[in-house]
Amino acid sequence: MMNNSRLYIWRSIDGLSGEIPASSVINARQMLILKGIIPIKIETSVRLGKHCWQLATLSIITRQLATMLQAGLPLSNCLLLIATEHPHPAWRYLLKELQLAISQGKSFSLALNEHAYAFPALFRELIATGELTGRLDECCFLIAEQQDNLLKLQKKVRKALRYPLFILTVASIVTLLMLIFVLPSFAEIYRSFNAPLPWFTQSILSLSEVIIDYGIFISAFPILLYGYYIKKLKMQAGWKEKEQKVLLRLPLCGKLLRISALAKIFRTLAMTQHAGISLTSGIKSAANASGNIHFMNALITTIKLIEQGTPLFKALHQQILFPPLCYQLIRVGEESGMLDIMLDKLAGIYEAESESQAESLSSRLEPVLMLILGIIVGGLVIAIYLPIFQLGNVMG
Repeated sequence: MMNNSRLYIWRSIDGLSGEIPASSVINARQMLILKGIIPIKIETSVRLGKHCWQLATLSIITRQLATMLQAGLPLSNCLLLIATEHPHPAWRYLLKELQLAISQGKSFSLALNEHAYAFPALFRELIATGELTGRLDECCFLIAEQQDNLLKLQKKVRKALRYPLFILTVASIVTLLMLIFVLPSFAEIYRSFNAPLPWFTQSILSLSEVIIDYGIFISAFPILLYGYYIKKLKMQAGWKEKEQKVLLRLPLCGKLLRISALAKIFRTLAMTQHAGISLTSGIKSAANASGNIHFMNALITTIKLIEQGTPLFKALHQQILFPPLCYQLIRVGEESGMLDIMLDKLAGIYEAESESQAESLSSRLEPVLMLILGIIVGGLVIAIYLPIFQLGNVMG
């Protein structure tokens, strides 16, 4: 299924209906006719892309699938039932395609690999493990649990970072409104004084005039800069590495991002160990799940050390991104043969800590934000009223 195509809903002359991806209505009609279907109605549904394959939706589908499999229903029937009732046309089509592939004799993991754009590598790897071990329902529950934990963590982090961004945005808008609409009115009053203005007031008025005269060009600059960042810089590995390094070193947000990455890594490792996946494969999956280049590079180095015969705890000990608690608990797990349990404990510890950090971030940022707002608003008020304070001298 191409990401630049659209999904079309069709209805045939004999009353059948379905979805088909195509580049246009004409292309969709031709494809249906080649399949022996005569359409009487074709409607545009959605444009296919990354936005269609949300993790939250996949998590719900995975949990439904696990429940049905545990109840003893065949995999093909499970997929068809979920597809029939699913509200989103893109997922409805995809699930029907998977059901068709399985009914034709393909394995579930092979069918998923044909639609890698919608299913993360870890998802496909765990499904393949579940098929080999005969524990597909257990693997689906593990996947659903991991996805739910990841979504909760992402929501906590986004919520924590959204508040300061909102406050700074509001402060910027208020400042611009004062500079564009309020200060020019006071400027007319100041001119009637026929006296020199304080340097601070004059500086603010000059800034107001620049914004009014060149506001369009000034506002276009950050938009162009952001467009350049998205199109050019964001995709460059070197720039991305520097950007993530700066983010990890931020005074307040950096710790939250580090702990969140550790929570993702150890939750993924714990899940792959429970599923019976080899340690090196699990670390590769954890590296991809971390979402950070520096943690990814550290885990790739860890894999190389393990392949040379180094125990996991010693390999992690050599990586500065992993705190002492990580390799201490992992050492206990390796020596006692309970590595999966210790990985679970680490995942729980860092998930709880990340939630705590996210909840307290707003309260810790509040004094800083209040200080910034005070400086901005207070500075503008002082600039406005300084000439009025000197009005007595001017009148004298």
